[in-house]
Order: sequence, then C-alpha cells, then structure tokens
Amino acid sequence: MGRKQTFGAVIRERRKELHLTQRDVADRVAARLKDEERRGFDFSYLSKIENDRLPPPSTPAIVALAAVLELSADELLALAGKTPPDIGEKFKQSEGARMFFRSAINLGLSENDWKELLATMKRKKGRE
Repeated sequence: MGRKQTFGAVIRERRKELHLTQRDVADRVAARLKDEERRGFDFSYLSKIENDRLPPPSTPAIVALAAVLELSADELLALAGKTPPDIGEKFKQSEGARMFFRSAINLGLSENDWKELLATMKRKKGRE
C-alpha cells in the first residue's frame, strides 16, 4: 500500500502538472480570497505549505486552491483534516443530520457500506 501524500505534496504536484509557478497560483488564490474579503495569500506562504513547513491553510484558502488547481475541494479539505463549509452548516442546523452521521459512525461502517448507503438513499429519492 502506497504512502499517503501530504497536503503540500499534492498541491505542489498539481501545480507542476498545470505548469504554474508558485507566484501564479498564489496570485490567483489571493484574487479569489480578496473577492470574499479575506486576507491575502502570497507565493512564500505557498512555498512553505508545499514543503510542509506550515500546516494547510484556512478552509476558504483551501477552497480557493482547489478551484485554481482544478482539484476537488472536498478531497483537499479531507486531506487537511477539515470539514467542507456546507457540511458544517448542515450539522449546525440539523439535529437529524448529526444523529444520522453519529449513528452511522457508531455502526462502524466500512467504505463499501458508506457507498451502498449512498446508493440506497439516491434510489429512494429517485436520483440515481
């Protein structure tokens, strides 16, 4: 079984696949964050992230990185150990969602069990 890549390594690898410099990526992320009235993001910060000298950035910065690098925000957030904002909001708003997820965890579902449960829910809602 292969060793799981670090957050920084995934970012660096994808940036290179897209033939982008650290400055290119940082500028694009900074522009997205500025649109959301968030703090800046510069190439030296990105360098430290890519080299695992700093932990993954904030959730908004990860979402912006995912967009710039054409990666799944959910997968990048999971790699960083963070929850997607929409899921966090649903948990705040819905006791049923919290109860459902806690019950599923307590049952010790396997990855395959989770996928089967999703397929069942989609069938039930007619969305398969």
